[in-house]
Order: sequence, then structure tokens, then C-alpha cells
Amino acid sequence: QVWCSDAESDDAWVLAEVLSRSEDEIKVRGLTEGHKHAFSRNRLKSSSSGELEELKYEGVELANANLSAAEKAEGRDNDLITLPHLHEPALLHAIGERFESGKIYTWTGPVLIAVNPFERLPLYTKEILENY
Repeated sequence: QVWCSDAESDDAWVLAEVLSRSEDEIKVRGLTEGHKHAFSRNRLKSSSSGELEELKYEGVELANANLSAAEKAEGRDNDLITLPHLHEPALLHAIGERFESGKIYTWTGPVLIAVNPFERLPLYTKEILENY
């Protein structure tokens, strides 16, 4: 699987699977939208209705394998520096997944990333604060 930059999508990066690859072109199918894309020489050709349309191409990045529930329970998703592929779409996806499960803090090596949930979370209970 790969992440593809797609200016037509609401998301900056779309998860896709590689259909074929040649020296100057990679053909992929978006896993969320069902669109087929052909990447070649800094241009993206999108085919959603049969017509090819050129869009700006920013890149194709390898996707990381999804962690199992057991691996997440062990905390393997706490530090993104452990990801085999550390790039913009991998960071955005991992931080988004953690946020959806109520984890607003994520480490990337020595850097702590915090996402504001715009609501009160029971992260700072009296018992937790007393530990520090």
C-alpha cells in the first residue's frame, strides 16, 4: 500500500494499493474512494468517470503496516520514530488514529506532539496529578 497526494480529495493523502508499476509510471487504486490513478513524471492522471484529467502530483509514499490491537496495547504506537516509513502521510495517519482513540499526545523521538481535542478529557485527574 502507498499514500498518494491527491488535490481532488478532501484529505491531503489518499491510501491506495499499487496495481502496476513500470519504469516511468505507477498505477494505483484509491482504497477509500475507488478512483484509479496513474502517476508519471510529476503529473497525476485521475480516472473516476473514464476521462483522464491531469492534476498536480506531489508524490507517492510507502504506507506502514497497521498495528494489531495487541501491539497498540503494548504501546508500540506511542513513539512514531519506530515507524519504518516516517513521512508526512504516515505522521498524519498515525496521529489521527491516536486522536480518534482519545490519545492526544504522541511522541516522535524527543518531540511531543499534542492535538487539541477542544473538550475536557480525564487525563489530569487528581490521582494522576498526585503522582507528579
